[in-house]
Amino acid sequence: MKKILFLSITSIIILCTSCQEEFKNWYSATANYDGRFVVATACEEYNDDDTSIEDGLEVMIYNTSDNKENEIWIQFSVAGESIKGKFNLTGNFNAFTDSTTQVENIDSNTVYAFNNAGNMITVAGLGVPASAGLIADGVQLYTRITLIEGKILPKSATTIGGNISDSLYIKAILHHDYIEFESYEIDPADWDDPNVPEFDWQVKAGSNTPADDDGWDETWTLAGYRYTGYPEDIAH
Repeated sequence: MKKILFLSITSIIILCTSCQEEFKNWYSATANYDGRFVVATACEEYNDDDTSIEDGLEVMIYNTSDNKENEIWIQFSVAGESIKGKFNLTGNFNAFTDSTTQVENIDSNTVYAFNNAGNMITVAGLGVPASAGLIADGVQLYTRITLIEGKILPKSATTIGGNISDSLYIKAILHHDYIEFESYEIDPADWDDPNVPEFDWQVKAGSNTPADDDGWDETWTLAGYRYTGYPEDIAH
């Protein structure tokens, strides 16, 4: 019995030590910002893709790998697109903005081409190119983000479940870039006929140019509350 008790206490000591060490790794220099938020989304320029709080869209805010104070990732979705931006903030969690303004959205890879009428089409709509080196115009969505303002206000929101939580408000401009597609010869191993070259389209490296002056900017607001952990506070 004594031997069993000794092993149990030893296991508890090891477990607690491990937890303490792991907890140290959880320390975040941006703890006042970090969290999971349930939000409604709205666009000033059009409202076709606006959502309500009951739709359950979320914003995730967390520290970077460098764990610097006021350097955060903000991750969210609008208009069916996944957006992620890294920001260097000025201010504090009650009122903040981004000191470097336009920030790259590293996860953005949604691209469209333009047809002869100037309308957006899928890249497949360009058809199969007949040779390498052909150029076609297109656009890449949500490549850059300008964080206009943000606020996290403690205990100032009522959740859809009736609980009190921290509120979140973010206003940001989402930018698109014009791009060019370039045709290229695909790997001969993938040709249907080994004697007939085949070609496809790819985004031409370095072809991105801002589309901001042509009315492509979208101004979005994200407003909601920090998820409390209670199941009634998030839509299913």
